[in-house]
Amino acid sequence: MAGVRRYVHSEEGAAAVEFALVAMILVVLLLGIMQFGYLFYQWNEITHAAREGARWAALEYPGGSVGTPDTVRYKVAQAAPGMALTDVDILVSPENPGIGDVGEPATVTVSHAVPLFTPLMQNIFGTSDDTFVLRSTATLRIE
Repeated sequence: MAGVRRYVHSEEGAAAVEFALVAMILVVLLLGIMQFGYLFYQWNEITHAAREGARWAALEYPGGSVGTPDTVRYKVAQAAPGMALTDVDILVSPENPGIGDVGEPATVTVSHAVPLFTPLMQNIFGTSDDTFVLRSTATLRIE
């Protein structure tokens, strides 16, 4: 009977159980920090790309395509090389600025779907799929 009482009041496995409970919370927190860091990095990239595109649009370059050098969409795609932006991701207004547009605003909007690799982020952001759409707009006066 004394041996059974010793095992009932033993605390030998308590630290392992407590660590297992706390470790799950810490892993979820770490994954959330990594996901937000990745989203912030991607947002920073598209913001830079939108500014670069607005600069080129303000210098009266045509909207063009990501495959055609010396166009706004090409410069936007080159400003964010790791994101694989397409023509659909980049909105340029006006599309073909001319001398009559001098003084008017040139606006470039870049949208990009960033994958969510943390399952809880889908619930936090309220998305139905595994992506979160980032959007950035830059406007400059046409010179």
